Amino acid sequence: MVKIKKLLKLVLVGVCILGLLFSSMVGFGAQKSKYSFTLTIMAQYFGTEPAPANSPVILKAEEYLKTNLEFTWVPADSYKDKLNIMLASGKLPMVVYVPDNSASFVAACKAGAFWELGPYIKQYKNLRTIPDIVLWNSSIDGKIYGIPRSRTLGRNGIVYRKDWAKNVGITKLETIDDLYNMLKKFTYNDPDKNGKNDTYGMYECSYNGPFYIAVVWFGGPNGWGLNKNGQLVPSFLTNAYMEALKFWRKLYQEKIFNHDFPSVPGARWEDYYSQGKAGVKIDVIDSANRIYNGLLKNGLIPKDAKDTDIMDIKLAVKTKYGLRNMPTAGYAGYLMVSKTSVKDMNTFKKVMSILDKFGDKTMQDLFGYGLPNRHYKLVDGKIDPIQNLPAELSREISGVNQVLHFYPTNGGTPRYMTPLLQLQADMQALNEKLNILVPNPALPLQAMSQTYIKRGVTLDNMIEDARVKYIAGQLNDQGFKKVLDNWRKQGGDQIIKEVNALYRQYRKNIPYKEDLYKILNP
Repeated sequence: MVKIKKLLKLVLVGVCILGLLFSSMVGFGAQKSKYSFTLTIMAQYFGTEPAPANSPVILKAEEYLKTNLEFTWVPADSYKDKLNIMLASGKLPMVVYVPDNSASFVAACKAGAFWELGPYIKQYKNLRTIPDIVLWNSSIDGKIYGIPRSRTLGRNGIVYRKDWAKNVGITKLETIDDLYNMLKKFTYNDPDKNGKNDTYGMYECSYNGPFYIAVVWFGGPNGWGLNKNGQLVPSFLTNAYMEALKFWRKLYQEKIFNHDFPSVPGARWEDYYSQGKAGVKIDVIDSANRIYNGLLKNGLIPKDAKDTDIMDIKLAVKTKYGLRNMPTAGYAGYLMVSKTSVKDMNTFKKVMSILDKFGDKTMQDLFGYGLPNRHYKLVDGKIDPIQNLPAELSREISGVNQVLHFYPTNGGTPRYMTPLLQLQADMQALNEKLNILVPNPALPLQAMSQTYIKRGVTLDNMIEDARVKYIAGQLNDQGFKKVLDNWRKQGGDQIIKEVNALYRQYRKNIPYKEDLYKILNP
């Protein structure tokens, strides 16, 4: 009898637990089924944690879109690996962020994994504002498979610690020699005046963007360029690449940047500047303000310090080839619509309509900055983000800006401009006004090469591995040349042949003149 009573109690407890679980699942389902349509999205996030499903920012967006939003968040550093796994499985959410036109992505497009968007983009009020140059840069076989996420073309430059420059007696940054002088003094002349030898001229990471910006300074192409024979060739087959490589190796040998750079993740790169470990960053111009705020948060500069007294910006440095700079592609990744989850035209049009609304002012403000008086303040009708938000508030907007395409550009409420923010905007505009940006005509062409689709990842890794080894002194000129010869034999020459055939085919579609991408130092 006692055993039966105990058994009945266990059954009752189990029923109660099941009841609670069921009620919680119903509640969850009711919350996520508030609207008749649910949009599933896979995107990357930076930082420690992404925005939770119950973030008031996401809930407000759902209310505006009248759509349930279900996010699959993946850390930025592991995003490509996760994406490749999901591409191989064929199980994708409705909308997928794709970071670049990698071989696996191109193959997936050709295999019919994603909807072709080109024929429909002009039907939507926000998406129709995407510039032709961005559509070209983001195309595959002349077709548009994704909504490119807008980025300023003239975004790259040099940001540096102006207060450090003053401390070590530097008054100008105009030439490559001036840059070397600054880097060396920032490393060895105690620029932060703390009496310790604990700074670098610059801090490097696994991201190779700064190096390729320097290749353009030295007269080289942005990725691919036109040689004197009218043939497109990759940058690493030019004299400019070798000059940049030797310059980087010199900086490495003199310990002007950190020797562990290959193992430093790109997502943490800026942290080292905010911690006062380095003074020059060759990267996007808008990192200047982020570094300033990081320094302020970490107590490394006075609270009342004027931002333009701490940080300054240069577009590029001159070499014997003049002033040249590498633009962005005008976009950073794509928002793709999966055919595995979006199977019919009616659903596709519904998804496109929602993605178009992501460009509305309400969504640009909401996913760009969060909620007023919670994540930002309005100053003279302009958005002024609240700095150093508590972790729980910061998390509410973590990652959500990664699903914005920002078309139309500047479609949200204007941002309140501090002197440094205004300087950033002015310098980005000047980059384009001066006509110093060197475009990459082969940006979409390389991804169409059949050999690159099959061998591109291996061949790219071969060059990147050799670049790192050369900089670190583990490979000499002869050894690097052997790698290039091997690259050619294993498919590189065939890629060049295929890219040039595609160039002849699509040449009329390229929205800029040949003179802009001719190699000055072939």
